[in-house]
Amino acid sequence: MPSELIDPARVEAELAADADVIRSLRENGDDPRVVRSVDVHFLGGREPILRLADAAESLGWAVAQVIDCDDGAMAIDLCRDQTTDEAAVRQLTFDALVIEQDYGVSYDGWGTLAHPS
Repeated sequence: MPSELIDPARVEAELAADADVIRSLRENGDDPRVVRSVDVHFLGGREPILRLADAAESLGWAVAQVIDCDDGAMAIDLCRDQTTDEAAVRQLTFDALVIEQDYGVSYDGWGTLAHPS
C-alpha cells in the first residue's frame, strides 16, 4: 500500500506512543539489538480478524492468539521476531498501520519483553 494513503498524523501519534514504550524498555535494561518476539494487537469484526488470521503468515507474522470479545468483536495478536531499535520499530508501526487499512481492523499497539545484552 502506498504510504501516502496512511494518515501522517496517525503515523506521528503512533510513533510518539512507540517512543514511550521504547523508553520504558531501555529503563528496564533492554538492548535494542537483541532479536526477540514482538507482538502487535488488532481489534475488529469477526470477518476481518479471521481474514487477517488467514493471511498473517504471508504478511510475515505468526498468529499468537485470536480472542472473542464480549461485545461480539474479536481481537488478534500477531508476532514476529525483530529488534527494538528505532528503525525496526518504525517499520513495525508502518506495517501495522498498513494491515489496519488493508483489513479494516484497528491497530492497538505493540509490546515485548525487555532483553538485556
